Amino acid sequence: MYNDNYESTELKLVESSYEECRRKLFEQYGETYTIVDRRPVLRGGFLGFFQKQYVEVTYIINPRLDANRADLRQREVVEAPRQPSATALDSKSIEQINQLSEKMDELTRNVSLMALATAQPEKHETITRIEKMLEENEFTPSYIAEMSEKIRSELSASELDDFDFVQKKVVDWIGEKIKITPNTDYKVPHVIVIVGPTGVGKTTTVAKMAAGVILDARKSGLAVPNVRMVTIDRTRVGAEAQLRCYGEIMDIPVNKAEKPDDVQEIFEKYKSSLDTLLVDTSGYSPNDPVNIGKMQLFMQIPNFNPDVYLAVSASTKARDLENIMKKYEPFGFKSVIVTKCDETSRYGNILSVLAQRDKPISYITDGQQVPRYFEKASVVRFLTNLADFKIDRPHIDEIFRSE
Repeated sequence: MYNDNYESTELKLVESSYEECRRKLFEQYGETYTIVDRRPVLRGGFLGFFQKQYVEVTYIINPRLDANRADLRQREVVEAPRQPSATALDSKSIEQINQLSEKMDELTRNVSLMALATAQPEKHETITRIEKMLEENEFTPSYIAEMSEKIRSELSASELDDFDFVQKKVVDWIGEKIKITPNTDYKVPHVIVIVGPTGVGKTTTVAKMAAGVILDARKSGLAVPNVRMVTIDRTRVGAEAQLRCYGEIMDIPVNKAEKPDDVQEIFEKYKSSLDTLLVDTSGYSPNDPVNIGKMQLFMQIPNFNPDVYLAVSASTKARDLENIMKKYEPFGFKSVIVTKCDETSRYGNILSVLAQRDKPISYITDGQQVPRYFEKASVVRFLTNLADFKIDRPHIDEIFRSE
């Protein structure tokens, strides 16, 4: 990892921390090096996931210091006073020489460390402010590190001095990392399955989606579609009653399925006349792989071909969200529904993990009433909710209006 060519060219070293970089450089070069830059980098992981943050330092070897150091050693040898051999010195003289040598070594180390501390380039104030704003919006450390590196690599020194310009660029970059599920035409019957952990509002979301299908048809002047809802939720008391209540209000039939064969029977019975079939599933903890595995059997019905959505609460911590997405990945969900957006004003946790796992957002919900508080996700919606950032609304509308 070291470069032994003692020239005044910039060299690089990557270690787990800045202190580890300094320690290894001092062991290798003593006081003859100077660090000129440092930055966080991401390494390791698998297929771009679970990367760890390291520190990369850029340093140079000062040939003059190194030459002076070597010359000093040479003069110490040449100019040393002629003394009797070491065996002729008394023990007191030897002890004094050793003490003096130790003091000189300590002085040299202290001077070198002081030089290192004063030579480090300070992080630009704009970058520090942006990092703090991203932290306030609850973006993950890896997301913030990536954004900081993008600022350093793509913006000039003069641009960094213009804080309004930098934060405008950062807002654009955040928007570019948000993926929205595109509108797609589906074959009928369109089977929609909502999965996710307990307590994220899957039942209410199923009812809202069913109402949305009917309202969209009416707005487009089309015939009222044939919609049916099915619940396989066996874990929450009242889940079936709640869905049936919604069904009665919207005049949508509801069926209950206890096992995969029940779902298959319902599907085979109504598929020729159905436009949309929505399935409400049981909510299990991501740490309950046994029951999650059993629920996957409901998806393996011949010709079922479900369109699976993962429902997650907007207030879920980033680490928990990563675990949820990992454990529900076997269901083959293609997009995410962010629920309970009314319960938080910070979305950095959601946006960070979805960007890391390259998953799009389809819908957002922010209330309990059906069919209200259910809308297609948009980049503009998330950007306008960024705290502390100065948002140029006409600008982001122009860039992201097609999302």
